[in-house]
This record gives sequence, structure tokens and C-alpha cells, in this order.
Amino acid sequence: MHRVIGKRVVELSPAEFAALRERHAGVLLDVGTGDGKHVLHVARQRPDMLVVGLDANADALRRTSARAAVRADRGGLPNVVFVRAAAERPPAGLSGVDEVHVLMPWGSLLRGTLGDGPVLESLAAVCAPGAPFLVTLNLHAWRPPVPEVGELPEPDPASALTGLRARYADAGWQLTGAEYLDDAGIAALATSWTKRLGSSRDQLDVLALHGTVG
Repeated sequence: MHRVIGKRVVELSPAEFAALRERHAGVLLDVGTGDGKHVLHVARQRPDMLVVGLDANADALRRTSARAAVRADRGGLPNVVFVRAAAERPPAGLSGVDEVHVLMPWGSLLRGTLGDGPVLESLAAVCAPGAPFLVTLNLHAWRPPVPEVGELPEPDPASALTGLRARYADAGWQLTGAEYLDDAGIAALATSWTKRLGSSRDQLDVLALHGTVG
């Protein structure tokens, strides 16, 4: 797999990744990690987990991957790995993932998270059976100006547990809960979207989906 460390992209072999995994209780995969802020947050909160941030755009990972790679006594996080890869084509050697996060996906990843294309199936293939997942949808994607989200209407908790649940089940994901996030819930995600959404909102902006894979 292609590991991003600052301005460098280095090859991390399946054996090397397995050795990293053995030092931790499990693997948490953050898909479409963007600038990686959520990965750093989770890694600090859960030092027993190996936290993998996956994104097809290595440039966005430069700063956070460099910060994570410094020595631990200088603030580095030895339980963090940033990987350049597309969600629909996870890297060889990534398997048995114990937990999956897909937070505020956009563009093709958003459409894949809604069941369009092979994203859900590809991620299910690298997860351990019963791995919990958290997907958060930024509902501004359905509001002007609108990116390509297909013909699906804006989801709400009720429609997610009907239409989306069936799509997820077809891909091997069991969707068991859906609810809007309040300001505290959005802030707890620790993503760059947290500040963009702000706290002076007049409508519900983020829908959280959760359940298990496999």
C-alpha cells in the first residue's frame, strides 16, 4: 500500500502493515479522510487502535501525515497510518478492519456511500465480520448549489432506514440506526467540516448512519 508521510509516498508492504497491526488491539479505517484531522483526533482518544486514514488525494494528507510521523515525544502518533488509495479499490494487505468511519463524503465517495457503484462492497471485503460503522452525510449535498448525488431525495432518519437500508444490505452492511446530529455531535467528529457548518444553523445538516458490516 502507498503510505503518505509528508511530501513522500512510500511503499508499506502487507507484512509491514501486519506488524503494525499486531502492536494494537484493532484497526479503525477512516475512508475519504480528507486532511486527516479526524484520524489524529481518534488516534489520540484511542491509542490502543491503529487508525488508518485512506484518501485518493495524497496532497491533502501532507501536513497531518508529517505531524503524525514525528517522534512521540514531539507530538507524533505511532498508531496512525495515512494511505493513498480510492475507496472502491482498497490497497492489498488491508484486511480485517475492526471499525469503519466515512465522514462527510462528497462527490464520487458520497455517491458510493449511497450505494452507487462498488464502494460499499469493496469496503465490506476488507472488514472483519460485525465491524461497526459510522457514516455521516452532509445534507448540504442535496441543497443549492448541488453536486451530483443522483436522483435520490434528501434522506432523513425514516427514509434512511427503508431505502438506504436495502442498498446497504445488498452490499453486506447492516444499517441499524439513523439520526440527525446536533451541534455537539458534529463537533465531536473533529473534521474540517465542523467549523464550516458552524453553530448558527437554522436547519438539520448532518445525518448519522450506523450499524455493522458483514
